[in-house]
Amino acid sequence: MIRHRLRLLAAGCAVLLAAGFLSGGTFAAPAHADVTSITVDGTHSGRTFDGVGALSAGANSRLLFDYPEPQRSQILDYLFKPGYGADLQILKVEVGGDTNSTDGAEPSAQHTPNDADYNRGYEWWLMGQAKARNPDIKFVALAWEPPAGSGSTTRPTPTPGSRTSGRRT
Repeated sequence: MIRHRLRLLAAGCAVLLAAGFLSGGTFAAPAHADVTSITVDGTHSGRTFDGVGALSAGANSRLLFDYPEPQRSQILDYLFKPGYGADLQILKVEVGGDTNSTDGAEPSAQHTPNDADYNRGYEWWLMGQAKARNPDIKFVALAWEPPAGSGSTTRPTPTPGSRTSGRRT
């Protein structure tokens, strides 16, 4: 059934392309299209490219923890190993605060002021796996709820598009 749909899709694309070429072969942009020019000048400072990154949040990465070997290691290699696969240089993670913040609850690394345990939760495990494969990886943390051990009762208010929504380490 899937092959049949793919064949129909490919045939439809071929018909559209053939019709375009038979009608003169030109595909022009609309006359009202705006033109944007970008000047790249290496002599001026400005924004820098930090690298290619990914986000681990919403409990989806928790599934990776349960994969059997060698598949789990292969996936982690594809994600984080330099010069191989996705070659991620930045990983943004959700910091647990003992609350159901998105699709799952991530435990806090510190339940009380004297109880720091960075082996709790899958995000710390994932960051360890990423660092083992790429020692130069950068981490960004996003807390939806303050850790219980912080003593804070104020929820952070991330500002979309700002660096205040995460902390670089």
